[in-house]
Parts: sequence; structure tokens; C-alpha cells
Amino acid sequence: MYAEVLLTALAVKKTGIFERFLKVLERNGDTKKLKQIAVSAEKMLLEKSGHKSVVIETARRLPKNSLKGFIKNGDAVVEKINPELIAGMRVIVNGEKQLDFSLQKKLNEIFN
Repeated sequence: MYAEVLLTALAVKKTGIFERFLKVLERNGDTKKLKQIAVSAEKMLLEKSGHKSVVIETARRLPKNSLKGFIKNGDAVVEKINPELIAGMRVIVNGEKQLDFSLQKKLNEIFN
């Protein structure tokens, strides 16, 4: 519910709106939920606009244009370097779908 209120408040574009929102959180003792509220608000905003949240984990940094066909303008993209993957990549879309093309996964399948 806070995420919906936050998006509505930010859409109004009045000065001081966000500060008032923070004061409501303080009054209700919910400031510790701010990160969760922001994540939910971002997810709702992306859904409304038809975009997606994409987390890309690779063992090493990728060249800039290597995922150009997969990611669209407006998508929220986070790139993470995870040497444990050894090679390949892991992609998480909207926090739900996961594609794991890592060497780590293949080795785990072979030896487990």
C-alpha cells in the first residue's frame, strides 16, 4: 500500500511531497521498510510502463552492446560481477524468471 501511495504522491510533482511521505513512515514506525517500499514502487512503475527489471550476473564485465537485443530502453538493468559463475551468465527478469547459462550450473549438474 505504501508503494502505491508513494507513486501517487510522486505523480503529483508537488514540492515537499516525498518529505511528507517520509514523515508518515516515521510516525507509523515504518522507516525500516523504505527499501522494500522503493523496490515495490519500482516494480509497479515498470509494470505500468511495460518495461522490466533485469539483473545480469556474469563472471566478468560484459562489453557494452552485448545484450542490446534483450534489453529495451526504459528497462531497469543491474549488472553484477560474480566470479563464482566461472563463465557464462545468470539472468533474472522481474525477480522471477531465471535463465542460468553459467559454467558453475553445468558443473553442478555434472557432479551432483
